[in-house]
Amino acid sequence: MRLIIVGTLNGQLSQASRIAMDKGARVVHAGEIETALNVLRDQGGDLVMIDVALDVKRFIDQIRSERMSVPVIACGIGSDSRLAVAAIRAGAKEYLPLPPDAELIAAVLEAVAD
Repeated sequence: MRLIIVGTLNGQLSQASRIAMDKGARVVHAGEIETALNVLRDQGGDLVMIDVALDVKRFIDQIRSERMSVPVIACGIGSDSRLAVAAIRAGAKEYLPLPPDAELIAAVLEAVAD
């Protein structure tokens, strides 16, 4: 499982990274959308977790235009439902509130692996 994490979210994504690595995922962190796109182009990926505050729609539109097939999970701190809804409408498969719950991340990784 290759997981690409996009954004910072005040360290909350680092915690998600550790949980994912404990579950056996290889994790690459990309601070920006362009970096994440380059990682996908060069190395591929099985799952992307992206900060909901970033331009999720632009990211998803770009991977679709390049015919990359990778599920995208939007993540955010707090409960800004507008950003979560916008991310889902843009094509994110799920919205994951942070701080991360180990069982929830394990379930997401398992679902993608299957």
